[in-house]
Amino acid sequence: MRLRIGVGLAIVIIAAVALLAGPLSRGERLSDILAGRTPLLPGVSRATGGGADLAGAADLRTDQRSAALHVTCDPGGTGLSAALTVPRFAELAPRFDFAGLEGAASETPLTGLLVTSAGSVRSVRMPVQGTATGADAGFTLTVTGARRGDDPLRGVAQALTQPGTKLTWTQASRRAGDPPLTAVFTVSEGDAAALKTALGGCLAAPF
Repeated sequence: MRLRIGVGLAIVIIAAVALLAGPLSRGERLSDILAGRTPLLPGVSRATGGGADLAGAADLRTDQRSAALHVTCDPGGTGLSAALTVPRFAELAPRFDFAGLEGAASETPLTGLLVTSAGSVRSVRMPVQGTATGADAGFTLTVTGARRGDDPLRGVAQALTQPGTKLTWTQASRRAGDPPLTAVFTVSEGDAAALKTALGGCLAAPF
């Protein structure tokens, strides 16, 4: 039994060395291979990243204003991420605690993402990281998917590549008593095509 296990391990090690030998002989870095930035097999193109924007509207009770959503794919780094930017956020600060969301993301899932498309519904909750970009420019709220394993953003991103998909971003405040901030985006045919191109490197990769 031990002999069989040893032979099996030796075969696995030899196969792994053989796969790595090709890219390494071409001058590729081991860190890039392990991170997925360099394919193991010749003739296979590297997964590329990109980003695309959606225009929508954000509501805080009776206050409504334009909002922007930037969805990004970084196959060799953070993977999928989505960033909601709310303009002139200082006007809303008395009713919503933006300052409490600034800085590194906590483990509390204060962001809810709901996508509806072609009769299907998907809902996820995620931690968020906030960044102020100036009172006039806006406040950006960013959620980032998992680099390995089950990525909650993967299904959301796949739905966004379909025309007619509606995404509702519901943002809770850390301050008790604050109403939630809600932003809604609808994907047009042009948006879907741009997102499919920008996010393809992440949707095709085995995250």
